[in-house]
Amino acid sequence: MKAIRILLLAVLIFILQLKVVPSIGLLGVAPDLVIVLLVALVLERVPVAAVIIGFVLGFLQDLGNASFLGMNALAKSLIAYGVSRYGAGFLPESVLFKGLLIFAATLFDEVIALVVTTGFDLPVMIVSFFRYSILSALYTAVVGLIVFAVIDAATGRVVGSRAR
Repeated sequence: MKAIRILLLAVLIFILQLKVVPSIGLLGVAPDLVIVLLVALVLERVPVAAVIIGFVLGFLQDLGNASFLGMNALAKSLIAYGVSRYGAGFLPESVLFKGLLIFAATLFDEVIALVVTTGFDLPVMIVSFFRYSILSALYTAVVGLIVFAVIDAATGRVVGSRAR
């Protein structure tokens, strides 16, 4: 039952990514909801399961652009491993930490996309990184913060200091 809910959520995220997100672009960039979903799904999973989830989400994203088939599958698999292996050990309940994870994951995803799509043209990669990638990562992190804050508020999970 849980797998079906995750699958339906992934389909909803892909539809939102294709239909809604382009209309809320800001300065030529749009948030990557797939990375927000990926971080949410793999944060507290074992690395093997996380890599499988990352590969499936990335492969589904790759189906939209056959020219670079495998690029998103590779990027999302590596991101899932990193988030699962190293992200859960620090502050997995902190919304700000999740935002930082999303920011780093988006930057990593953008770097892989730049390397593949520019054909290792370093000047183009650097200009694109500073012009689009950082803003895209920041935008995605803010959207992720909002999503995680809403989820935490809806489920009643509040993290704070326990003063005595």
